[in-house]
Amino acid sequence: MIKNFFLVDDDPDDTGMFAEVLHSIDPSLKFGFTHNGWELINKLKTGEMADPHIIFLDINMPEINGWECLKQLDKINKLHSIPVIMYSASQHDAERAVKAGALCHYQKPASFQLLKEFLELISATSRRNLRRVIKEIQQTG
Repeated sequence: MIKNFFLVDDDPDDTGMFAEVLHSIDPSLKFGFTHNGWELINKLKTGEMADPHIIFLDINMPEINGWECLKQLDKINKLHSIPVIMYSASQHDAERAVKAGALCHYQKPASFQLLKEFLELISATSRRNLRRVIKEIQQTG
């Protein structure tokens, strides 16, 4: 089961909703966040933060965008195996996300309930089965 979530997003409203949704699913779920990709990489490299089970990575951010951050994560052996979901308002990056090495692209939902349904499925899944579950979600719409 996914118990340790990390979000990289420069929008405080999106970060707040993400945290609130996770808490409503299960208060024991761990949640960490940074406002940009360099903060994430530094926290992971220095051990300031334990390796998350999954990273949700916004695409449009200052300093380093999500695509470049994903490339940097891929270059660091101990971070390469952490599953990443590209998480943005754009609806046109699904194919690019997978080609770049992410599990998938998930468009930021318009409602608390839609995000909750998605994160409930993710949190109930083991890292080993994430790819399969995400494919099932995408096929059912």
